[in-house]
Amino acid sequence: MITSSLLTPPMDESEPLPEERKPGFFRKWQTPPPLTPYEQERIRTLNSLSFDEFYVHNPADLSYAIRIFFAKAQFYLMQYLDDMKKLYKTHKYDTIKRRIFYGMAKHCHIVLLANDWTGSLEMYQKTLAHDPDMFARDPTMYFGLGMAYLHFKQWKPAIEAFTRVLYNFPSGRSALEAKVRLGMCYMEIEDYDRCLNMFNLALNDIEETKFMPRLIIKYNIALSHENSDELETAEEEYNVLLKDIENYQTSHGKNLEAAISDLLLKLTAACHRQLGWIEYRRTYKDEEKRDEHLKKAQDQLTHANVIDSRDGQNYYYLGRVYGEQDVTNGQVAHEAFVNYRHSIDKREQNADTWCSIGALYQKQNQPMDALQAFICAIELNPKLTSAWTDLGELYEKNEQFQDALDCFKNAMKHDPVCPEPLKARIQFLEKELSMPIPTRPANQAPPFEKDIPCLKEAYEQPIPLELRNRQDAAYMEREYLYDHAFWNLWVEFRTMEEDQPEEVYWDTPEPRPMEDLEIQVLELLRANEPALVKAEREVLECLETSEAVFKRNICEYFISDATREMPRVTEIMIQNLRDHGHLLESPRCYPYDFLPRVAFQNLPESFSLLSELYVSLDISAQEIMQMVSKRAILNSTYQPIFDDYAKLPVPPKEPKKVIATEEDVKTALERNERHPLLLKTPVLTIDNRKEAGSLELQRYLDNCTVACIRGLTGCLRLDLSLFSTKAVMETDGNQEIEVRTQYHIPPETNCDHASQPTWKCISEPTYTTVAKYAQYQSESFKHTLRNEAEKIKKHGGAGGRGPSPKRMKMSKQSHAPTPPKELKSIKFGTNIDLSDDTKWGKQINELSKLPAFCRLIAGSNMLSHLGHQILGMNTVQLFMKVPGCRTLAHQDGNHMATVNINIGPGDCEWFAVPYDYWGKMERLCEKNGIDYLKGSFWPILDNLLEEGIPVHRFTQKAGDMVYVNGGSIHWVQATGWCNNISWNVAPMNNNQLTMSIFSYEYNKLRLFKSQVPMQLLCWQLAKNVKFTNQLIYNNCKGVLIRSLAFCKMVHDFCVGHKKVIKTHARSPGEQSHFCMTCEVEVFSILFIKDISGKFHVFCVYCAKSQGLDDFIALQQFPFNDLVSIYEGMKFIPAVINNNNKQNFTA
Repeated sequence: MITSSLLTPPMDESEPLPEERKPGFFRKWQTPPPLTPYEQERIRTLNSLSFDEFYVHNPADLSYAIRIFFAKAQFYLMQYLDDMKKLYKTHKYDTIKRRIFYGMAKHCHIVLLANDWTGSLEMYQKTLAHDPDMFARDPTMYFGLGMAYLHFKQWKPAIEAFTRVLYNFPSGRSALEAKVRLGMCYMEIEDYDRCLNMFNLALNDIEETKFMPRLIIKYNIALSHENSDELETAEEEYNVLLKDIENYQTSHGKNLEAAISDLLLKLTAACHRQLGWIEYRRTYKDEEKRDEHLKKAQDQLTHANVIDSRDGQNYYYLGRVYGEQDVTNGQVAHEAFVNYRHSIDKREQNADTWCSIGALYQKQNQPMDALQAFICAIELNPKLTSAWTDLGELYEKNEQFQDALDCFKNAMKHDPVCPEPLKARIQFLEKELSMPIPTRPANQAPPFEKDIPCLKEAYEQPIPLELRNRQDAAYMEREYLYDHAFWNLWVEFRTMEEDQPEEVYWDTPEPRPMEDLEIQVLELLRANEPALVKAEREVLECLETSEAVFKRNICEYFISDATREMPRVTEIMIQNLRDHGHLLESPRCYPYDFLPRVAFQNLPESFSLLSELYVSLDISAQEIMQMVSKRAILNSTYQPIFDDYAKLPVPPKEPKKVIATEEDVKTALERNERHPLLLKTPVLTIDNRKEAGSLELQRYLDNCTVACIRGLTGCLRLDLSLFSTKAVMETDGNQEIEVRTQYHIPPETNCDHASQPTWKCISEPTYTTVAKYAQYQSESFKHTLRNEAEKIKKHGGAGGRGPSPKRMKMSKQSHAPTPPKELKSIKFGTNIDLSDDTKWGKQINELSKLPAFCRLIAGSNMLSHLGHQILGMNTVQLFMKVPGCRTLAHQDGNHMATVNINIGPGDCEWFAVPYDYWGKMERLCEKNGIDYLKGSFWPILDNLLEEGIPVHRFTQKAGDMVYVNGGSIHWVQATGWCNNISWNVAPMNNNQLTMSIFSYEYNKLRLFKSQVPMQLLCWQLAKNVKFTNQLIYNNCKGVLIRSLAFCKMVHDFCVGHKKVIKTHARSPGEQSHFCMTCEVEVFSILFIKDISGKFHVFCVYCAKSQGLDDFIALQQFPFNDLVSIYEGMKFIPAVINNNNKQNFTA
């Protein structure tokens, strides 16, 4: 998601009132209202993190005193912004622009805290568009924007905003508040892995948030386990939480506040409620003990009701438990209805409750009541598949087949839990409706006394109509409150008369006059202005702005960030100015464009490999160490090595040069020619070993998106039979493999269970062994052969033959084929690990015949220098396929290049999109409701062409090698029975390293774990490689500078907190370390914590958040070793070698 996606409001803005259209309407009150000293300081310190203090369910519920306080703040901020904008017209200073931003930011926070949701959302978006870079540098800005989106239940934009907070501020108060809200958002979109990660991070933080205390976080952790079907873990977590609540109550005794006591009561009841629901869910998994589980569920839910009878969800669960019992027993049915009624009274908006009521009515043979209940459920949640399914069964039972079919189709649209039975009912009903409907015999009674209303008329039945009217009225009331929250406050404020007690000091803030020293420095700088360097001019600009602000009588007291604009000028600098006319001793040699503004903390707010460097690449390691040492010293002359605030990584924009215009596409289609956006894929034929190992081939492949290399495996005499199904099964038939269950669909398109086009691809994981999948693959082939033989026999030997592949390629269809109505399930054996050289030594040795550019281990392959294995990247993986098996669309880990060899005997069809278009592909995934990094998707070819995205499409035959360049998006479908082997390579060029570093940072922003540790990789390259390419040398050296400086900062941080760092050398082949919680790479200095008898690695920011006392600090690379590697890294210009022998250079 890019910045523009956060600028789209979730609802339309209302029309302004007539009074608002008059110019100067909000400037009617010109006299600044007086403020107490407390109010002045409060406005100065308020930001979005103060939200919990002022939040109310209804904006009108804000107290009189708070409303008048916010209205006063509104007045001063509007006046400040107006005055500063006028000042900017006469003084075009960057510092004034920044101060305008600070004023806008403070105004956003005030409007948010006043509970004006639409107003705050609009203002945050406006401020984000005004200056995205400064917006990202203030954690309270993206946090405030996320809060506005969260209120409107816009989960994905809220996630985007909160993750941006964590990227630049991974620890501290803003990070904690963002983590708990991210946990909520991920729970809503059912991403339970990330949800649990966020809640665990918040739970282990040394601080506690008022919004979600630790006991509530523990409850949400248990609930997340329950929702992800980990019932045993969830049950254990609930029981532990009940003990924690009991211990908390015991330790505090009668000193508990009423609000805390009530919260603990609700939490205890909720735990028992969920324990009861877990028992209910077990009835579906353990039929033998069904009655026992129902009894336990009823006991837990009844106990929860005794503890707290206000919970509507508990009544709903009790109704479900009674509904599962013998409803022919009148007492049981009565209890179920009573509980459902109580649930509706307390939570009318619960669609599940209405659906359950409908199911109970259906069992009681009350079709009209059931119909209305189902429609109420659908009104509240149109995507509730159970309601659509039950309603379809109701219509089918009453022989209203068309309505039943419509209901079943609606159920299929919304990802049902069990799609196959629904598909069978749909196919049966479609078949029946296509035939004449027989008349019912006269002596046969209808299933119901009368027909129930059709689906269209059902919405107008009394109960659904009444519910809809109540919902609409409530919505209109909320909408009015949202649209007029601050407007009503402002109108009320202009008519208020506030009491001003004499014993309270009231004052109107005045502008701050310049100090004598500031005036003196300003005059000296003006006198020497022509000779000033850029850093000194910035000081002059700030002082001139302060002078102009004072002369214009502009009060900046409430804008606390304005003080950060003034660079820190020391007494030595002032003396230099007096003596030499410059603040700096050697101004022409000063390497920076600025002077430091604030004192630096031991640690930067965050660490990024993309941070802007402020030092030259020829800086020595000793200079870096000495510069960083000054960071922790108060009032030192520390100069930063890199920017503490990294810019957010943004996917590349598509190239400005358009491959084909709309007119080109239209002309090509009219002439029945190839679509201009279907790019031709290079198919390179290799005839001998010299061509296979040529440098020209490697350079060519580095400059194309994807290429098919034909003949290479043949001329190198690779024995591909070693990777055949038979050979693999004989080597280790019992090895476990992952199997993906998919549908067999034409490669140009994709569909859901209901055969409706969609990008989301169905690919359900299970596990089996190589031998069992080999048997499936063989039987599939034999079954198809038998079918083909029957077709040939039926058509007399030739009649069953379809069009040739050549003719199919020549046909110019304007649209992709539609998915079949009857979908056939197939199984794909994927990610078979061949890394164990004791078992797969023959296969691995055979691949060593390949040329260096595509070999697993080669000097020109950066992954070979890593020093350890990464499964599937610098190891081989095997894929076993039947026709239709799909490798879904993806970019390989850290945008590395890919090598893929088709073992045969069948072919594969490939699709690939250039790297420059992956930002656009991500936006299309977002549009289709898919997580680009974690989701399973198969792009529809027509959609890509309509969006102007070029696509490569080609066939990989048996023995062909496909080389996919770094960062290219690709997806593959088998058209025959075949096996493929694949691995990653990282060619030694600057483009690959740049893409991989960017991918690492982008994954960090998206809370997605990278596969390649980029810091370790760059240090290993510096250690092993002689650099002859200036660009890759510069790129790698930049990473080393940032990494070495940060390691020193972490070391000094530990020393400052009296944390002993123990030396623990890295062992050969040891895996890289990633933080257990935030999953970023942890290089050199590890923070180890013992959790349940296992040692886990954490990064410095997570360790800082949890408190350093519980951690052991280990250093894997002593600074002497790092300095030695750094100083030994040299750039050696390439020497032209006239000999035929080619030496590897990077």
